[in-house]
Amino acid sequence: MFIFKKIKSRLLFSLTLIMVLFILFNQASYAKNSHLSIELHDTNLRDAIDILAKFLNINVICSPSIQGMVNLNLHDAIASAAFDLLLTSHGLTKWQVGNIWYVGPRDELVKGRLEELKWQEMNNDAAVLVTHVWQINYGRAKEIAHLLQDSHGSFLSKRGQVRVDVRTNTICVQDIPRQQELIHQLIKQLDVPIKQILIQARLASVDHDYERELGISFTAHASSTENHDGLSGMIMPEAGQYSLAIAKLANGSILDVKLAALENSGHAELISSPSLFTANQQTASIEAGEEVPYQEVSESGGTAVVFKKAVLGLKVTPQVLPGNQVLLQLQINQDRPSHKMVLGMPTISTRQIVTNVLVKIGQTVVLGGIYESNWEKGEEGIPFISQVPLLGLLFKQHHTRESKRQLLIFITPKIINDSAV
Repeated sequence: MFIFKKIKSRLLFSLTLIMVLFILFNQASYAKNSHLSIELHDTNLRDAIDILAKFLNINVICSPSIQGMVNLNLHDAIASAAFDLLLTSHGLTKWQVGNIWYVGPRDELVKGRLEELKWQEMNNDAAVLVTHVWQINYGRAKEIAHLLQDSHGSFLSKRGQVRVDVRTNTICVQDIPRQQELIHQLIKQLDVPIKQILIQARLASVDHDYERELGISFTAHASSTENHDGLSGMIMPEAGQYSLAIAKLANGSILDVKLAALENSGHAELISSPSLFTANQQTASIEAGEEVPYQEVSESGGTAVVFKKAVLGLKVTPQVLPGNQVLLQLQINQDRPSHKMVLGMPTISTRQIVTNVLVKIGQTVVLGGIYESNWEKGEEGIPFISQVPLLGLLFKQHHTRESKRQLLIFITPKIINDSAV
């Protein structure tokens, strides 16, 4: 029975201690936004500051130069606001050092701060210079050194120097110990592995009449569409007569099967399927096409054969964002030889589209809106009879048909783990 009472008393003591600590903890956070009502008449200013400081549960040291009397008549006022206004109305300000506030005239605090900075500068001038060599593993030492030198003195003291060894990708810093610690923390934050991104691209030319076989429906307005294959499409008009159609595909394997089926039936052609590695916020580019030769006359009157590119180009700049997302900055160029001639030289028809697309990692973006047309001539007629001379002309007809194809570009960004690289 005695042991039970002893355990019970210890338990009550522990609960009481926890409640007291809880009340004290909440009092400190509550006092800042709490309200108070107080009336002070002909009260010493230092005493008024102490009264409000105790209510706010803060430690205050007042300057010996603080003098004067004050009258306060506050009703349901925010305590922290009343404290700040009391100081401001008497030309005072506060300066925090640790968990203690020093209250005094503004000019006194400014003067004290300047003297402290001057004393600190004298200590820096007298401090011994030390040298550290930092090995940069993931970035460029030259770029980090440039950042240190262009930081307006926030990292280097006036006696500090930085040297770069490009061959070993190292930075040599000579400075006082205090600045060396700041530089060390900066290098730890900057010299980190950059995320590697795999850009999988597929370029396919699909007959216009068979685009819907892929499950992608590009409309003529800025609206979204969805179907049962997890596809969504959006048309985004650009300046000029061209427009870019964008769709997002959740499951790329379905698209691969449909592309293969259209290619086997002759209604689609897989032009290229490159895969590129790039770093975060670094540009990866893809080009497919040819170079058109033409003669160029030099200033001396001679001629030379030069080449001009007529290619389909794609530039992708990925930026990894929080939430497993990637912002793709896309630039598409389609340059084709034109039938027009200027001064006897062929011209290049150029089309360029620039856009930004936000996708999830592993999601496929489909870009469309680039068309090409071909005219095919043929004839139709009744078998055998249409082959009879003269008479056959009555049983056959000639036609010219337009074959329209759209160039579709599929882009899938994936983040590569360090172990995979």
